[in-house]
Amino acid sequence: MVHHYHDRMTDAPMSGCQDLLVAIDGPVASGKTAVGEALSRRFGWRLFDTGIMYRAATWQAQRRAVHLDEHETVADLIRASEFRLVPCSDRNSTGLDVYVDGHDATPHLRESAVESGVPTVAAIAEVRALMVEIQQREAARGCMIVVGRDIGTVVLPHAPVKIFLDASEQVRAQRRAAEQAEQSDGVDEESVLVATRRRDARDRSRRTSPLVVASDAITLDTSELTLDESIDLAEQIVRQRIPELSLSGDAVPPAGS
Repeated sequence: MVHHYHDRMTDAPMSGCQDLLVAIDGPVASGKTAVGEALSRRFGWRLFDTGIMYRAATWQAQRRAVHLDEHETVADLIRASEFRLVPCSDRNSTGLDVYVDGHDATPHLRESAVESGVPTVAAIAEVRALMVEIQQREAARGCMIVVGRDIGTVVLPHAPVKIFLDASEQVRAQRRAAEQAEQSDGVDEESVLVATRRRDARDRSRRTSPLVVASDAITLDTSELTLDESIDLAEQIVRQRIPELSLSGDAVPPAGS
């Protein structure tokens, strides 16, 4: 069984926070994490980018030399592993760090091997079930922006706010290429576009928790929007769906404190 720990003194949700949840879904490079982090700062909440769980699972399988195509072996390994979420060690971040069997996986989550392997691991039904269990337990604390690809449909189907961020393939590929160019030289935008299309097809066609728009989600197309415009519109959606935020300002206890 996958163990899940948090560094708080208690696992009980914070008073007044239980129903304060925002689910943000969308394809790769749609702006989910950037918008989610900005919203978490504006509300004084915690950001939970659930993608870190699948990346950590991928890293765990790779460091234990398990072939990613051996789905049952990968699932058995993840089931036997201990995952621990803690507030990010970077005090400027509202996100979470993830430890696996006592090892900090966070610095490894953006490594190229993990990047290439995570779509395979994320498509394993047993792994997704294990990760969803952790995600739901963490989100039960409330006062949280939860970001992923199946949050509004599977992880938090009753979330009061569901936003589906989207953008055209070309725009998302340009964003992805810009991100990669900051880390390495010689990024080919055309190859990034091909990779984006391949990831979209995988996410939308997988049997377990495919990327779809929840029936009660508000779709926000950011193709023609700046990041600040996207954040402002997302904040408006949140305040419309959770009126008490507008009535009381942001006077809710910050998650993770």
